[in-house]
Amino acid sequence: MIGFSISAAFRRKLVSFLAILGVGLGSGLLVTLLSLSTGIRGLFSETFQSLSGTITVTTEGSGLLGRLLGNPGDPLPSSYIKRVESLEGIDLVAPYVAASMRVKEFGALGAIGVGLTGIEAGDELFGSPRSHITEGRDFTGNREVILGARILDFTTLSGEPLEVGDVFTVPVGASGETIEVKLVGIFETGQSTNDQGVLGSPALVRKIGGLKNTQVSGILARAANPEETQVLAEALEERFKGSDPAISASVPADLFAGFSSFFNVFNFFLLGIALVAAFAGGIAVMVVMLLSSFERRKEFGILKAAGWSNGNLIFSVLLTSLTLSILGAGLGLLLGSGAALAIQSQVEQQIVGFAPQTFFWAGGVGLLTGVLGGIVPALSAARVSPIETLRGE
Repeated sequence: MIGFSISAAFRRKLVSFLAILGVGLGSGLLVTLLSLSTGIRGLFSETFQSLSGTITVTTEGSGLLGRLLGNPGDPLPSSYIKRVESLEGIDLVAPYVAASMRVKEFGALGAIGVGLTGIEAGDELFGSPRSHITEGRDFTGNREVILGARILDFTTLSGEPLEVGDVFTVPVGASGETIEVKLVGIFETGQSTNDQGVLGSPALVRKIGGLKNTQVSGILARAANPEETQVLAEALEERFKGSDPAISASVPADLFAGFSSFFNVFNFFLLGIALVAAFAGGIAVMVVMLLSSFERRKEFGILKAAGWSNGNLIFSVLLTSLTLSILGAGLGLLLGSGAALAIQSQVEQQIVGFAPQTFFWAGGVGLLTGVLGGIVPALSAARVSPIETLRGE
């Protein structure tokens, strides 16, 4: 019975192939999306671990993400630098200015704005980007910038790669004025949050962002003892209580909690997309099995006349359906892994992560949709009347 049921899956080769492909595409999409999600989550986890012991001081409602997106919020008075530095337990501060670079050469990112940062002191808290030039050279004037490797990866992946020597026309504030800025180098610190921006002189950033010499966008502060980071952040907020403007002191744990919530929602979104694709694969299997059951009605009638029970027929049809879904799920695991590795090959940083649960989910969904797709045809086969079938009715 088992051999007979498995061989029945391949009687109509083209139709069977389409069913296998349908299940495979659903499972493959699930593998690709979940592996990307796992890799990106791991990347940010490593990045925030590397930021352990740092505190980001900005105006209330702003934060690290604002700097990366070129939207740092309202500036702080430069006088705040000494007040942060004088807090016992802080051993290094890094004031910075930030602005947005909205240039067409950045593609889709250019429409949103890429963060341009000017570091006034303590650049080691930013991963010492000027000491990690991988291509070109460091900037030397107020019309030159260096680019983070992750921005370069994005533009390369989008088909609009940037090159050292490119010149950008950058809007200056809301005045309508523009200036030309030259890309002279690429840096890579190994910290994702730092490698996704552009670095230039503080004077250039102030000009583009419209900041005064007595203002900074934010201050990074390092705790002498990383275990006291949260306590120091609370002490800073207490120290500036009642000040105008008010400040927000964020620690990496706060930022990572936000990213974790985002990734949880993102994972549900990806799972929803993949389940829709898997459902389509299950429908494909069901259609194939219904066509097969209709064509095999006479065969089912003969089998029942020969002594097969309804249970035997249901088992046989489900086994045929399971055979198609197993092959489809296997194909999907291969296709999904291949697609994820192809994406990884286009960028230098590890953004793909394969976890056992990824393959469990993808394979399980593929098998489940295939089996569910065979239930209706199996019940239909069980209802065949041998007498009516042999009469040709």
